[in-house]
Amino acid sequence: MQSEEKWLLSRKKFVTSLLLSGAALQLPWLTACQDKRYFPGDTTPLSNHQFRVLQSLQGTLFPSDGNGPGAYEVNAASYVLWVLRDELLDPDENQYIIEKLDEFNAYSKDKLKYNFNDLNPREQHAIVEDVSKTKWGERFLSRMLTLIFEALLVDPQYGSNPDGIGWSWLEHDPGNPRPKESHLYPTILTLSHEV
Repeated sequence: MQSEEKWLLSRKKFVTSLLLSGAALQLPWLTACQDKRYFPGDTTPLSNHQFRVLQSLQGTLFPSDGNGPGAYEVNAASYVLWVLRDELLDPDENQYIIEKLDEFNAYSKDKLKYNFNDLNPREQHAIVEDVSKTKWGERFLSRMLTLIFEALLVDPQYGSNPDGIGWSWLEHDPGNPRPKESHLYPTILTLSHEV
């Protein structure tokens, strides 16, 4: 009887260690799956860190909550890069976005001692709420939301709204035929049109 009890205890220890080992082996995979954000190789004019802060901020403002695509799914941060790289746009406006992104992250570091992208979702929401109560923050967050909505609606040929995910969610028909590459902004501005 005692040897059967010993065997059961050994078996229980074996199964427990097997389960723990299996779970431990899955940790790298689970960690890799947590960060589903798209990261382009070149984030110029933003640093890689600024790009991560931007992604986290946009994900907080327009989350992937199961009700439709979030900022990550529509590649909203990549759209911001496209906007910031557009030489035809007001350079002061683009500089404003970069400066306020840094100011936003500095607020996070001052308040909670961590970069915004390193905070948990509850802390991120608290920072966004605090910043939204300031004059600069209200304007900056409004600009961020505008850029997210543009990314949701823009033609996928501009690098966001992949496969028209935003259009599908909004049940929007963009029309056909779709523009040729030669008729996309900014190239279309260089075409001469006969009257």
